Amino acid sequence: MGYRVRGRKASQAEERYKMKQPGVFEKRPGSGEWWVCYFDQLGRRHREKAGTKSAAILLYRKRKQQILEGVKLPETLRRRAVPFAEIAKHTLEYSKATKAEEAYRIDGSKMDTIPAWFPYRSAEEITPQDIERKLTTLADAGLKPATLNRYRTLLSLIYSLAIPNGKLLLNPVRCVKPRKENNERVRFLEEREELALRGRIRELYPDRESEFDLALHTAMRRGEQYQLRRQDIDFSNGIITIPRSKPGEARYVQINSMARAALLKLKSRSGDSA
Repeated sequence: MGYRVRGRKASQAEERYKMKQPGVFEKRPGSGEWWVCYFDQLGRRHREKAGTKSAAILLYRKRKQQILEGVKLPETLRRRAVPFAEIAKHTLEYSKATKAEEAYRIDGSKMDTIPAWFPYRSAEEITPQDIERKLTTLADAGLKPATLNRYRTLLSLIYSLAIPNGKLLLNPVRCVKPRKENNERVRFLEEREELALRGRIRELYPDRESEFDLALHTAMRRGEQYQLRRQDIDFSNGIITIPRSKPGEARYVQINSMARAALLKLKSRSGDSA
């Protein structure tokens, strides 16, 4: 009977040891994602993802044994843990040095958000699932798929720049699928809105009413309308060609009677009789 008690006490002690295994911890309580933390021969701290708790215990014991035996650890474990904020800062500097001012400004506005997603975390430990959760949060806040893809592209650039510099080995963003873009938005002016706008244009800019008519009856973007060239307008077939639209492809706009009248008025005002 005494042996059984001692055996049971020994078993309970072993379970308590496993429950409080030093160097083994769950990343987020209840996530089932277990990691190990240990110090090498030079006192440098290392963290590794192991999977299950039992796998983490085995990995921790293996690393401790390797350290005791003086075994050279894998290169990836000897590499300094690079903070995500550090590679994000480097990317913003790269953007400023290589991109146009407007593109750099857009990157800068996104960089006001991205580093705050992963404060105090190393770049290497961030997973595709972490990134997907952040993008989903933005989607829930109402951001369009195209905007989410711009965030994804910038995140990918952050990692892509760090890899050739020897700071990282992998780009987790590659495992995050781009959102399917469908940003088409239909918005019609109500009659009272059109009349109000037209009244103000006649009051302040009477010579620009034709521009308003052209925009109203073609739905062209401002940049598309003001970058139109004579060769882009086919009066015979009633088609305007936009050589390069916002998505990067050519698109075609039909010319109705109101748009035609506006174009002809603008044409005569410019002194083009061709």
